[in-house]
Amino acid sequence: MKTCVILNPAAGRGAAGQRRGELEAALRASGLEHTLVTTHARGGATELTYQALERGFDCVVAVGGDGTINEVVNGIVGGRERGVGDAALGIVPLGTGSDFIKALDGFAAGDLHGAVARLAAGATRPVDVGRIVVEAGSRELTRAFINGLGAGIDAQVAVEVGKVTWLTGIAAYMVASMRALASYRPGLMTVRYDGKELRRRLYFATLGNGRFQGGGFLLTPSGQIDDGLLDLCAVNSLRPDQVLRYYPKLLDGTHVGLPVVTTAQAREVEIASPVPFPVATDGEVVATDATRVVVETAPGAVRLVV
Repeated sequence: MKTCVILNPAAGRGAAGQRRGELEAALRASGLEHTLVTTHARGGATELTYQALERGFDCVVAVGGDGTINEVVNGIVGGRERGVGDAALGIVPLGTGSDFIKALDGFAAGDLHGAVARLAAGATRPVDVGRIVVEAGSRELTRAFINGLGAGIDAQVAVEVGKVTWLTGIAAYMVASMRALASYRPGLMTVRYDGKELRRRLYFATLGNGRFQGGGFLLTPSGQIDDGLLDLCAVNSLRPDQVLRYYPKLLDGTHVGLPVVTTAQAREVEIASPVPFPVATDGEVVATDATRVVVETAPGAVRLVV
């Protein structure tokens, strides 16, 4: 495959950029026909993906974390809709959280050489993505995501993790979670999914295509990236003592059995609230003042190099 490799040098708190030389050497040794480019600003990987599609690349590789993957996915999906071209998605996981790859056999965070070997082999499989429309103030935003969407305090965690620059991985998300818990005030939310409705004060409503979010929290343990469904996890507003008791359960997925948690699988979901709330996709903040989010699945929308 003619491959465009998009490196986000800021991913993993700069670790991705520090491994550029190692990446270039591995790509040369693999014999893969490729071009390597780097991002320089948020959203840059999406624009670079559009350019790669216009130039006829068969595969676009995200080198970084979930946010970089998300930008490339939006470029692939958006480019196809614009009639620009189509390409498979490759991943070299060098990010802070790397949650999406936890749903993939044989992938490991930081495994640069294993990722390059997969790119050279070129095997692919179709995976689902979620498509969203966000109403925030006078704006209407459209995005795609491949791993998950958070609405509420889990999206506020994504806001806070960007401020925790001295830590990486789940440690950064733990600190960000504590900060979000100290400041976030749950609002009344209405969640509609496949003909059902949940209306109550919620800490968050998460949708998972994959299983993990927030740097290692098993929020949607039954998530499958190729079943055409999104997994919903909605958590009621909690007292401080409940937060302390239930928080560790998010790490192993046992929270799904709690009476304060609602889980479901759905093809379409709507989340609305009269109180503006933050929304994040694949760990990247989309809006902090959303009032309505409409989500639907796009089965098999991306060919993933595995």
